[in-house]
Formats: sequence, structure tokens, C-alpha cells
Amino acid sequence: MRFCRLDLMRRWVVALCVLVLPLVSCSAETAEKAKSESSPGARQTPAPRSAAHIGQTLELMRIGGQKIAVTLTEVIAPATVPNGWGTVGKTYLATKLRIENAGTTTIVGNSNSDVTVMGSDGQNYPADFATVDECKDFAYGWFLIPAGSSNTGCVVFALPTGVTAAKVRYAPSSGISQDVGEWLNP
Repeated sequence: MRFCRLDLMRRWVVALCVLVLPLVSCSAETAEKAKSESSPGARQTPAPRSAAHIGQTLELMRIGGQKIAVTLTEVIAPATVPNGWGTVGKTYLATKLRIENAGTTTIVGNSNSDVTVMGSDGQNYPADFATVDECKDFAYGWFLIPAGSSNTGCVVFALPTGVTAAKVRYAPSSGISQDVGEWLNP
């Protein structure tokens, strides 16, 4: 019986190593690249940019120098939460985004942590995990986009009744990146 437990444990350790090794090697490569970019004069903080309008594409840099092109294609307000799952006193809206991987390697991210809405009340609102009838979300916020490809999905927000979206903000890499894009919502 003890032998079976050790054999099972060894299999788990091997499986874990097989899964973790590629991540560690990618992380080391990204860390080395980030280190070389952080040398004096190698990379400057991006200059502030003007807010775009719905339909315009913004090219943004993620951590590790990965380039993406993000388009806010639509703001759906109000959006309908199915089967009465919405919260009383909240108005739901969905921001429909197209994210294109303009880099040379596959990217992984979470749109729910990349996108926020600034309300007409001056408050910033994080994504809500509701689904809406009008559009399909990314896979619970997650996206995996190979180089040269794109993905489209919605990020949903729950705003207090009477508050509208003034701006939509995309901060790549869950806000860790220094590059940020904003769209005005007329």
C-alpha cells in the first residue's frame, strides 16, 4: 500500500514539473527581457494620450513588451442580465472589446481585471461577473490569443441606477503595464 502511494505521488510530481517547467522558462525569458528594457534610456514611461472614441483602436504595450491593439466596438447600456439575476438598484452595461495580438508570441490575460469604467459620478467601477443577453463575454474574463489573431468579447459592469459610463479604461496586464488606453462614452 505504501508503494502505491509513493508511486502516485511521484506521478503527480512529474506531472506538475511538466506543467510548470514551460511557465518557468517563459517567465525567465520575460524577466530577462524586462531587465534589459529597464536599463537607463532603454524604455521611457509612455506619454499621456488623448482619449479615443468608440470604434477607434488603441495600440497598447503589455508587460514584457507584448503589443496589443484594443478596439472598444460598443457600449451596451442598459444591458439585460438574464433570468432576473441582476441586483436591485444597479444598471448593467457591457463594453464590447476586440483585442488583437500584434506581438510575436501567444498572450494570456483577463479582461475583467484589465477594464474599468469611470462613471458619470466620477467613481471608477471594476467589472461585474454577470452575463448579459446582448453579447458574449470572454471565458470568464480570460483570453488566450495567438500572435496575429484576435478575440472579441464583453466585460460587464453594474453601476448604481442613474450613473452612466463616462469613460472606459483598458490597463493591460491587469493594470501592471504603464500603458493605458481610454475611450470617451458620449
